[in-house]
Amino acid sequence: MSLYPKLFRHLILPTLDLPNRTRVAHHHRFLEASQWWQADRLLELQRSKLDTILDFSRRSAVFYQDHWRNAPEDRRAASEHPALDGLPVVTKDDLRGALKHFPVAGWHRGSPFKKRLVTVKTSGSTGVPMTFLRSGEQEAWFWALRLRMWQWGGYVPGEPYLTLNLNARTKLVKRFQDVLFRCSYHGFNANRGDVDAVLRDLENKGVRHLVGYATSLYLLSQAMAERRIANPGVRSILSTGDSLLPTYRRLIEDVFGVRVVDYYGAGGEGFHLASQCEERGLYHLHPENAVVELLRDGRPARPGELGEIVVTQLDNRAMPLLRYATQDVALAAAAGASCPCGRHMPLIEGVQGRVPDIVMAPDGSALVVHFFTILFEYLSGIEQFQIEQNVADRIVARIVRRPDYRQQDVETKVRHDVGEATHGTLAVDFEYLDHIPTAASNKRRLVISNLRDTPLSVSAPQEERLIETPHALAGDGA
Repeated sequence: MSLYPKLFRHLILPTLDLPNRTRVAHHHRFLEASQWWQADRLLELQRSKLDTILDFSRRSAVFYQDHWRNAPEDRRAASEHPALDGLPVVTKDDLRGALKHFPVAGWHRGSPFKKRLVTVKTSGSTGVPMTFLRSGEQEAWFWALRLRMWQWGGYVPGEPYLTLNLNARTKLVKRFQDVLFRCSYHGFNANRGDVDAVLRDLENKGVRHLVGYATSLYLLSQAMAERRIANPGVRSILSTGDSLLPTYRRLIEDVFGVRVVDYYGAGGEGFHLASQCEERGLYHLHPENAVVELLRDGRPARPGELGEIVVTQLDNRAMPLLRYATQDVALAAAAGASCPCGRHMPLIEGVQGRVPDIVMAPDGSALVVHFFTILFEYLSGIEQFQIEQNVADRIVARIVRRPDYRQQDVETKVRHDVGEATHGTLAVDFEYLDHIPTAASNKRRLVISNLRDTPLSVSAPQEERLIETPHALAGDGA
């Protein structure tokens, strides 16, 4: 190990905590130890912190006092955690209409390290503005967890890394932070100028670690493959931000010769919830900072079932997120599942997409994004595709064609596979476009469902079958 990583760990990171009024270095050391704790010890820590944040919210959080008292019954989901059982789920719309109640009165009492308030404004994936507040304590856990997750993928704190994102990074304080973290930050839209700039930094700055949205990593790898450019020295690759589809993972790993580690969280809300480890298989939850539930039909999802990810933060008194519905959907791990890495955190199979990214058929079948990516991957002549559902028994397949497109073959195959998967209850129409536009967030959504009250909603009990191909699980952890 060179000198700078040692300086970063023992001097720079603790020093940065002083002006930031955080405890990133302290929590990072704690997390490096707690990752090897036995399950009962992790559960006891989580239970204690959960009792503390719920007690604080009952006494001090006007919004939750009102929400818990007046929420309708169909929002009051059951839980495997007794302290949460029957408490209503909260949505982003609930919080958006109650911002006047945050930060919670007295949120900073008890420790000088909790006096920092971080304000994050985001449009999320919908383009609708939202403001989140988090305490310096939650901000510290957010960064400490990020460091631990990245280390699972091979990152060494203090070594040069490069981040691909969709947003510019112009604030002076963030650019200074990037210098100390040895981070090269690139807003990436896959044009030739962006690719050339990334490749220059990868080579000239001795970058050893690459972090980015799955789509950006895929597009960079695609450009490198087309230009026959070899890996300039990257040793670890970490993917986040959108779904790491199996096709994305295969190309990235083929081009770089490095296995990808995927992780899941939300920067606006300020949490990291699940991540693969060096085994690249199941996703570990992080019980030191959050309770993660998978809910469906108002109850915990059973092993192998889809469920909406519902989060309770344990360290954010400024704006507690308690049973917060993320609108993301994950697959519950099999009963008794474990990871060969030896860690004892709870596990999930993987994140499958967002609730609005899953097509529900009248027979109760659920077609996730990966169903369509596998289907279209093996059809020739398709430049881009998008699926949209506006009514229960019909979807629209939008396609951008290449010259070798064979319309009758493609339409017949798609209608056959969708019909077979849904017992003939879902019809397919086709639209042909020159270009498929991106959403307000500048991301291209492959699947859009505009139905409300689907089975994945905690208030809509129905039956559901997950339609998957054996090799298409989120993260492709094999």
